[in-house]
Amino acid sequence: MNQARLHERIVKAAGVKLDRAGAALLYMLNAHGDSSVTGLAELLGVDAPTVTRKVQQLEREGLVVRHGDTEDRRVSRIRLTSIGRHTLDKVQKSRRVWFDQIFAGWDETELNSFACMLGRFASAVEHDLEDAHCVGRR
Repeated sequence: MNQARLHERIVKAAGVKLDRAGAALLYMLNAHGDSSVTGLAELLGVDAPTVTRKVQQLEREGLVVRHGDTEDRRVSRIRLTSIGRHTLDKVQKSRRVWFDQIFAGWDETELNSFACMLGRFASAVEHDLEDAHCVGRR
């Protein structure tokens, strides 16, 4: 799902220009609401300067805007603009169309079975990553 070719196909079908890092940042803002650079860096698993550069680019494109934090004036918070939300909506619709095409020949039983197996797989991966994180702290 994170393949560069797939991303390019989806944004092209959506009729938008948005790189994968920009899309990831917009997804996080949409899912978690306004956030600081530090908060976004934690969510994305990258360093703060990387997020700062991406936010600056997305600001120039009108997709996000910075505003002051009400509790700490030293902190800037990043928010999706209406253009950013519209862009993300177009990408999400394009992704749904792609999924619909992929699963077009699957019946309900196959879809349910796949969903159960995928959920089980995701849980196993998450559990393994949590175990590895805990081992690293010992």
